Amino acid sequence: MSATPENLWLAELWLEYRERLQRLLVLRMPPILLRRLSVDDLLQETYMACGRRVDFLKAEPDVPMYVKLRLIALQTLTDVERHHLAAAKRDAMKEMSPEDDVAVADAWAHFADTISSPRTHLERLERQAMARRVLSQLSEHDREILELRHFEEMGNAECAAVLGIEQKAASIRYVRALKRFRELVFNENPYA
Repeated sequence: MSATPENLWLAELWLEYRERLQRLLVLRMPPILLRRLSVDDLLQETYMACGRRVDFLKAEPDVPMYVKLRLIALQTLTDVERHHLAAAKRDAMKEMSPEDDVAVADAWAHFADTISSPRTHLERLERQAMARRVLSQLSEHDREILELRHFEEMGNAECAAVLGIEQKAASIRYVRALKRFRELVFNENPYA
């Protein structure tokens, strides 16, 4: 790419949001796909897709920029999944190992650690197991808003744009999901 004003604008934009997009892709990238390419490879594909969609990025200034970049990143992930997993190539399922789901487990583990401060390693492991059980009991909507807020570090405006709802509704959905999570934690362990 030559150094046009659009390319420089995109490069500056990319520097600002790259780390957040990387965290998003680490969370969302299927473990089986990690056998075929790295998160950095997917980031590069996303950057190239952004270069092809500069008009989309510059349109609708009221939509937060991260939301637009996130959409392109998730679309790129879907395209790459189709290419690698739906193609008539070597069976990717044979390449998967049990350790592949570590990134998502680590993100949930970090969230579990925020329930209360860990006193011992065993207590932390017990809280993580409890958080996984409780999270599996939450609705998809509740898990989604908690993931957006805690793992992707989105604010209300970004969550609202991603979910296609008003900011106030996103805030209410988050508070309710957090309340349900805490209630389930208390029901599982009244002393937590």
